[in-house]
Amino acid sequence: MSTRTEKINSLLQRKISEYLVVEKPDGITGLLTIKEVDTSADLEQAKVFFSVVGQDYDEVLGILKRNIYELQGSLYKTLEMRRVPKIFFVPDTSGEYAGYISKVLKDLHDGDK
Repeated sequence: MSTRTEKINSLLQRKISEYLVVEKPDGITGLLTIKEVDTSADLEQAKVFFSVVGQDYDEVLGILKRNIYELQGSLYKTLEMRRVPKIFFVPDTSGEYAGYISKVLKDLHDGDK
């Protein structure tokens, strides 16, 4: 990944997070975190990985998809880029999976005693 793409990823992550804090889309009651942004090399699209605590991933994904046009418009207005990538939200459940693995390992360890 080029330095330019890394900078764009970081900028998009910050701007999307700011938008979600300021606009507070209706229906999001859990703790929403933008974990990572992965922009394609041609800057056509960006996958935005998010995690949420205290709310269902599918519910939050639906809310984010309903607000995508406002978010995309905000990015067009605030970013001074020739091409602003099209945003796609992707749930990142790696934290839940890590917790599950930890529980399984703990249960196995407790079973050995």
